[in-house]
Amino acid sequence: MDLEIRGRVALVTGASAGIGAASALALAAEGARVAVAARRTALLDAVVRDAQAAGAPDAAAFAVDLADEASIDGLLRAVGERFGGADILVANGGGPRQGTHRDMELGDWDAAYRTTLRAMLQLVNGVLPSMTQRGWGRIVALTSTSVKQPIATIALSNAFRSALTAALKTLSNDVAPLGITVNTIATGRILTDRLRATYPDEAAIHEAAKREVPMKRVGTPQELAAAVAFLSGGPASYITGQTLAVDGGLIRSLF
Repeated sequence: MDLEIRGRVALVTGASAGIGAASALALAAEGARVAVAARRTALLDAVVRDAQAAGAPDAAAFAVDLADEASIDGLLRAVGERFGGADILVANGGGPRQGTHRDMELGDWDAAYRTTLRAMLQLVNGVLPSMTQRGWGRIVALTSTSVKQPIATIALSNAFRSALTAALKTLSNDVAPLGITVNTIATGRILTDRLRATYPDEAAIHEAAKREVPMKRVGTPQELAAAVAFLSGGPASYITGQTLAVDGGLIRSLF
């Protein structure tokens, strides 16, 4: 399937590894012009080289700290200067501190708000003007299956990723007439550094997946990136305001 995004500019945050890097490469393979951003800029160089080899010869790396409002503004400005603005935004970032509600101080809630909700909204607000001007845009935000079924040990993620999902659902209706779609992906057990940090070792990850995931395994960043690429493309033009769980069947609810 041709995703019809050749020459489109895709900004992917949290792109130094894992899901973000895999998403950037999936978009590059479709001919998108890829801008990758993260704090770990040393790792971005390898992602840029892979993106160039995959089909995005002018792929470029940008530094960003999602906890810093000025840094996000600088990223948006730099992408605008280099590429003329983004047609596709893959809003991705590391999750907030893990723990139960009783583990958290109010400062933890403040920090999680800034990185997990506010930063994502700042990115979205930053790309909307160029998308509106062009009459075409794709916003895909990566969240968690905790927005469908809260997980006791990630209280901050439960709250702020759910808030982001609600905010983007509201936005999707507002911008639908402008040719802009807005969707979220609820990530399940995808083998990333974040998932590895949740378990004592990798064997425990796979054992838990065999018990709890209908597919009896964890997913790969590349499997999730395929969903990101599709929602970023032309054929997905009638899909908006949706939360797609990529979780191997982990969430048992109907919707």
